[in-house]
Amino acid sequence: MTIRRDRQGNRSVNLRPNIFAAIALAIAACPHGQAQPPSHDALLFTYFRDNGQAGVYLAMSQDGIRFTPLNGDKPIFTPPAWPDQNLTRDASILYRNGLYRMVWTSNWKGRVFGYAESADLVKWSAPRMVEAFPPSLSEEDQPENVWAPEIHWDPAAGNYFILFAATTRRERSDGDGSDNKGDNTSPYDNRIYIVRTADGRTFSDARLLFDQGFSCIDAVMHLDVDGKRWVMVIKDSRNADLKVMPGRNLRISYAGLDLARPEFTPVSDPIAGDNAPMFSDAKHAMAEGPSLIRFQGKWWLYWDEPAGSGINLATSPDLKNWTHRVDLAMPPGIHHGTAFFAPRSAIGWLR
Repeated sequence: MTIRRDRQGNRSVNLRPNIFAAIALAIAACPHGQAQPPSHDALLFTYFRDNGQAGVYLAMSQDGIRFTPLNGDKPIFTPPAWPDQNLTRDASILYRNGLYRMVWTSNWKGRVFGYAESADLVKWSAPRMVEAFPPSLSEEDQPENVWAPEIHWDPAAGNYFILFAATTRRERSDGDGSDNKGDNTSPYDNRIYIVRTADGRTFSDARLLFDQGFSCIDAVMHLDVDGKRWVMVIKDSRNADLKVMPGRNLRISYAGLDLARPEFTPVSDPIAGDNAPMFSDAKHAMAEGPSLIRFQGKWWLYWDEPAGSGINLATSPDLKNWTHRVDLAMPPGIHHGTAFFAPRSAIGWLR
């Protein structure tokens, strides 16, 4: 592994192929093209401040580097007055066919996430409280938290899917040492779950999507360049000082197109955060809240260092060699954003 800087001071990282590279490259399924966003699209970025009590904010960028707050740096969406579920953290927005669909974390504890949609980012539908797990499940298999939902379009299935992290009492008490502390004493032993919707009205029951034997959160996916596999970035949320697979960093895994029967490759070595080659100069460089897009012929990975320098960015031609862009300019004091594209004609009020 090598790290170098370009003339602007940006650090470049070469992650050497490991034994799992061959496995990842061997994954193949029915092709689906993944086009670059049209040049007339705008790059937008959601974020929240503090604990997410004020609402969802939005910024826009021409180049992916310098982001300007929109709407006077005021929320475009404020939290619904749901009892004990009145936060708007980790908002994820997807624009498709003239409609913005948004999901968010509504509290640190609980069994739901929020969903709303809009044609213009101004007027929003009545927010829906989505109960991800069916009430018929036993208490042992109910989620104790529902974190960081991320909404995606699945061209193979022809519907939307939402990824989120949750801890169940069964997982937390199984004694396998996979929790955040690695000793079965942490209240969090998260896994990645998936729900689907075709219309934002009805949602499938949650199903376990990703479990490689360690606590993880903040999953986000994107089709690879050839459209033959999914790329997933997750946060390994185990403590940074563990002797086996220390966490507080971002890792990559790959899966075929059929997420009903996914075969994820073993996660990569850490790429950002603690125990990784890319981090800020802060003492605590925990990385979380990743957002992965294709832009200008490269991969762009944004992430949050809540105890460090805030939002960070790295670019890569191949998901292996990364350049840490230290010239990123974001609004101050923001957390856990999602980058997405929308036609400029659809956001005239934001100009």
